[in-house]
Amino acid sequence: MITTPPKIQKEVIENCKAGDQKAFAEIVLQRQKRVFNIAYRMLGNAEEAKDLAQEVFISVFESIKDLKEEIKFDAWLTQVTLNHCRNRWKYLKRRQYFNSDSLDDPIETEEGSMPREVYDPSDNPEILLERKMIQQLIQKGLLELKEEQRVLLVLRDLQGFSYEEMGETLGLPEGTIKSKLHRARMELKEVLERFTH
Repeated sequence: MITTPPKIQKEVIENCKAGDQKAFAEIVLQRQKRVFNIAYRMLGNAEEAKDLAQEVFISVFESIKDLKEEIKFDAWLTQVTLNHCRNRWKYLKRRQYFNSDSLDDPIETEEGSMPREVYDPSDNPEILLERKMIQQLIQKGLLELKEEQRVLLVLRDLQGFSYEEMGETLGLPEGTIKSKLHRARMELKEVLERFTH
């Protein structure tokens, strides 16, 4: 079950806008996991996601004073995160980053890197390995999708955003989000079927 983090108090955001570093630290503490998870799912690499999360919070600190509506902080933070992901994706694509998948490369998961090796079932439960492999397959499938489809699936299915939160973040009506999300799910299903056949 995906849990949505509680809303950040308006007072904390206002204090941060006034330059209060303690308030900023509180925001980072409350939202760093969500920012990292979105970045990880969008880019498929834990190290890139960590770096990107740091860049996101630097951007937040530098530009939070321009935020007009404190109540829409989470939508704004998600937009900042997605913009950074978009730019990093383009940067990595230009450097052929996504073309270098080798059997010697570790498998990236949300918990970090996992070496590619055959596990001894007496040491590690098979179910754990299977789960990691499924997670890796889904991540690989996500990276095959168009950016818009990846964003929708990451926000709704992997981060548990409500349709209302997605609407605020993406500037789309709920009906549009639902139909685009349905198409994205069908596309991911087709991609995963191609991988497994």
